[in-house]
Amino acid sequence: MPGIHPSRWLPWRAERLPLAPVYCLRMPTKRRDAEANRDRILRAAQELLSRQPTASMDDVAQAAGVVRRTVYSHFPTREALLDGLADKVSGHLLGALGGTDRSGLEPDVALADFALTVWAVGAEYRLLMTLAEADLSAARLHELLAPIRAQGLELLVRGRAGGRFATHLPPELLTLALQGMTLSMIQAVNDGVWHDDGVAASTAVLVAAGLPVQAAESAIAAARDLKLAHI
Repeated sequence: MPGIHPSRWLPWRAERLPLAPVYCLRMPTKRRDAEANRDRILRAAQELLSRQPTASMDDVAQAAGVVRRTVYSHFPTREALLDGLADKVSGHLLGALGGTDRSGLEPDVALADFALTVWAVGAEYRLLMTLAEADLSAARLHELLAPIRAQGLELLVRGRAGGRFATHLPPELLTLALQGMTLSMIQAVNDGVWHDDGVAASTAVLVAAGLPVQAAESAIAAARDLKLAHI
């Protein structure tokens, strides 16, 4: 238009145009910072609650090195924090248990590998149970532990079908008994009254499942060799 400066009829001023891409570039950084803060809070909560199950949100914020507002921006309530932590821990457990394809293993070796893997992530397993006993509902606990318990149950059923394991208890009940025994052994190590690298504990699980001690020890050795071969 003759006689009219472009800045008078453009819907925005030209010198403002560079601001949009700068704003867009900053958004992913904010998201990354938020995700990093959330992970930091969950890691701090995991370590703190393992030692002090009744720790408050203030305690978690202090352990994570953030202010309370940051914690509440990610987890509005303590229940939300515990729920997020339970998801994280159960996901880690399932990831560890899914690291080996046990379908082609002998049933006793498969159960040995399962027991050794649970022991290796025993701290997370115990924390999940501690949270469940103190703060999570029975339904939530069942939901979180169902995939883990199902794996153990499947291994017991397969072993019993092959004549390897005892049949004096229903497999569902035996699975619960083995789970409780494992938690007790993990707690004993945490309390400093027992020390084990997982071999004795896993042997105890296999013996409780119905294997003779020597057969259990052989299965543990085979499972450990299998793990070393995949390192």
